[in-house]
Amino acid sequence: MNMRTISRSVLLTIVGLTGAVSAAAQTGPYQFFAVPPCRIVDTRNPNSTNGGPIVGNNTQRDFAVRGTCGVPTSAKAVSLNVTITGATTSSFLTLWPSGGTRPVVSSINFTQNDAALANGAIVGLSTNAGDLSVYNSGGNVHVILDVTGYFQ
Repeated sequence: MNMRTISRSVLLTIVGLTGAVSAAAQTGPYQFFAVPPCRIVDTRNPNSTNGGPIVGNNTQRDFAVRGTCGVPTSAKAVSLNVTITGATTSSFLTLWPSGGTRPVVSSINFTQNDAALANGAIVGLSTNAGDLSVYNSGGNVHVILDVTGYFQ
Protein backbone atom coordinates (compact mmCIF):
# COMPACT_ATOMS: atom_id res chain seq x y z
CA MET A 1 0.00 0.00 0.00
CA ASN A 2 1.29 3.40 -0.85
CA MET A 3 0.50 6.65 1.02
CA ARG A 4 -2.28 7.58 -1.39
CA THR A 5 -4.07 4.26 -0.84
CA ILE A 6 -3.75 4.60 2.94
CA SER A 7 -5.13 8.16 2.83
CA ARG A 8 -8.16 7.06 0.78
CA SER A 9 -8.72 4.15 3.15
CA VAL A 10 -8.60 6.42 6.20
CA LEU A 11 -10.89 8.97 4.54
CA LEU A 12 -13.44 6.30 3.63
CA THR A 13 -13.31 4.95 7.20
CA ILE A 14 -13.87 8.43 8.66
CA VAL A 15 -16.73 9.13 6.24
CA GLY A 16 -18.24 5.74 7.06
CA LEU A 17 -18.02 6.36 10.80
CA THR A 18 -19.44 9.84 10.47
CA GLY A 19 -22.41 8.47 8.55
CA ALA A 20 -22.98 5.85 11.24
CA VAL A 21 -22.85 8.44 14.02
CA SER A 22 -25.21 10.80 12.18
CA ALA A 23 -27.71 8.01 11.61
CA ALA A 24 -27.52 6.97 15.27
CA ALA A 25 -28.04 10.56 16.43
CA GLN A 26 -31.44 10.63 14.70
CA THR A 27 -32.82 7.70 16.67
CA GLY A 28 -34.57 8.03 20.01
CA PRO A 29 -37.94 9.02 21.36
CA TYR A 30 -37.70 12.72 20.40
CA GLN A 31 -36.49 14.83 17.50
CA PHE A 32 -34.69 18.17 17.89
CA PHE A 33 -35.96 21.28 16.09
CA ALA A 34 -33.78 24.39 16.06
CA VAL A 35 -35.34 27.83 16.33
CA PRO A 36 -33.71 31.23 15.93
CA PRO A 37 -32.46 32.28 19.39
CA CYS A 38 -35.34 33.96 21.18
CA ARG A 39 -35.59 35.46 24.67
CA ILE A 40 -38.31 33.77 26.72
CA VAL A 41 -37.33 35.05 30.18
CA ASP A 42 -35.70 38.28 31.33
CA THR A 43 -36.21 39.21 34.97
CA ARG A 44 -34.85 42.72 34.26
CA ASN A 45 -38.16 43.42 32.50
CA PRO A 46 -41.31 44.62 34.33
CA ASN A 47 -43.12 42.15 36.56
CA SER A 48 -44.86 39.44 34.54
CA THR A 49 -44.92 35.68 34.06
CA ASN A 50 -41.55 35.73 32.27
CA GLY A 51 -40.25 39.10 33.48
CA GLY A 52 -39.33 40.48 36.90
CA PRO A 53 -38.93 40.25 39.76
CA ILE A 54 -35.36 39.11 40.19
CA VAL A 55 -34.84 35.58 41.51
CA GLY A 56 -34.08 35.93 45.22
CA ASN A 57 -32.16 34.05 47.86
CA ASN A 58 -33.16 30.37 48.21
CA THR A 59 -36.20 30.86 45.96
CA GLN A 60 -37.79 29.10 43.02
CA ARG A 61 -39.73 30.63 40.12
CA ASP A 62 -41.69 28.91 37.39
CA PHE A 63 -41.68 30.21 33.83
CA ALA A 64 -43.92 29.53 30.81
CA VAL A 65 -42.00 28.21 27.78
CA ARG A 66 -44.38 26.27 25.53
CA GLY A 67 -46.26 28.43 23.05
CA THR A 68 -43.52 31.10 23.12
CA CYS A 69 -40.71 31.83 20.64
CA GLY A 70 -41.67 29.04 18.26
CA VAL A 71 -41.77 26.33 20.96
CA PRO A 72 -44.98 24.38 20.34
CA THR A 73 -47.29 23.33 23.16
CA SER A 74 -46.35 19.71 22.37
CA ALA A 75 -42.61 20.26 23.13
CA LYS A 76 -41.10 17.87 25.69
CA ALA A 77 -37.81 19.72 26.32
CA VAL A 78 -35.92 22.84 25.26
CA SER A 79 -32.37 23.75 24.43
CA LEU A 80 -31.52 27.14 25.87
CA ASN A 81 -28.85 29.54 27.03
CA VAL A 82 -29.04 30.45 30.71
CA THR A 83 -27.56 33.87 31.49
CA ILE A 84 -27.19 35.59 34.87
CA THR A 85 -26.42 39.22 35.59
CA GLY A 86 -26.44 41.47 38.63
CA ALA A 87 -25.66 38.74 41.19
CA THR A 88 -25.31 40.02 44.76
CA THR A 89 -23.32 36.99 45.99
CA SER A 90 -21.78 33.72 44.78
CA SER A 91 -24.51 31.21 44.01
CA PHE A 92 -25.91 28.76 41.48
CA LEU A 93 -29.08 28.23 39.47
CA THR A 94 -30.79 24.90 38.90
CA LEU A 95 -33.32 24.44 36.08
CA TRP A 96 -35.77 21.52 35.82
CA PRO A 97 -39.33 20.68 34.72
CA SER A 98 -41.71 22.38 37.18
CA GLY A 99 -43.73 20.20 39.50
CA GLY A 100 -40.90 17.68 39.88
CA THR A 101 -38.23 17.30 42.51
CA ARG A 102 -35.36 19.78 42.16
CA PRO A 103 -32.24 17.92 40.99
CA VAL A 104 -29.02 18.12 43.01
CA VAL A 105 -27.03 19.56 40.11
CA SER A 106 -26.50 23.17 39.09
CA SER A 107 -27.18 24.55 35.62
CA ILE A 108 -24.82 27.51 36.13
CA ASN A 109 -22.48 28.62 38.92
CA PHE A 110 -21.50 32.27 39.37
CA THR A 111 -20.03 34.90 41.68
CA GLN A 112 -20.98 38.49 42.39
CA ASN A 113 -17.89 39.49 40.38
CA ASP A 114 -19.39 38.06 37.14
CA ALA A 115 -20.93 40.99 35.27
CA ALA A 116 -22.82 38.44 33.15
CA LEU A 117 -22.26 34.72 32.65
CA ALA A 118 -23.99 32.20 30.37
CA ASN A 119 -24.24 28.42 29.96
CA GLY A 120 -26.11 26.10 27.61
CA ALA A 121 -28.67 23.62 28.94
CA ILE A 122 -31.23 21.11 27.78
CA VAL A 123 -34.17 21.01 30.16
CA GLY A 124 -37.34 18.94 30.15
CA LEU A 125 -40.70 20.70 30.29
CA SER A 126 -43.55 19.76 32.57
CA THR A 127 -47.22 19.73 31.70
CA ASN A 128 -47.88 22.48 34.29
CA ALA A 129 -48.71 26.03 33.19
CA GLY A 130 -45.24 27.04 34.42
CA ASP A 131 -43.20 24.64 32.28
CA LEU A 132 -39.78 25.26 33.78
CA SER A 133 -38.56 25.91 37.34
CA VAL A 134 -35.50 27.99 38.22
CA TYR A 135 -33.95 27.86 41.70
CA ASN A 136 -31.39 30.38 43.00
CA SER A 137 -29.34 29.23 45.97
CA GLY A 138 -28.15 32.55 47.38
CA GLY A 139 -28.44 36.30 47.07
CA ASN A 140 -30.38 37.98 44.28
CA VAL A 141 -29.76 37.60 40.56
CA HIS A 142 -31.37 38.45 37.24
CA VAL A 143 -32.07 35.45 34.99
CA ILE A 144 -32.23 35.51 31.19
CA LEU A 145 -33.32 32.44 29.20
CA ASP A 146 -32.89 32.32 25.42
CA VAL A 147 -34.41 29.29 23.70
CA THR A 148 -32.44 27.82 20.77
CA GLY A 149 -34.49 24.72 20.01
CA TYR A 150 -36.96 22.16 21.28
CA PHE A 151 -37.54 18.41 21.37
CA GLN A 152 -40.81 16.67 20.53
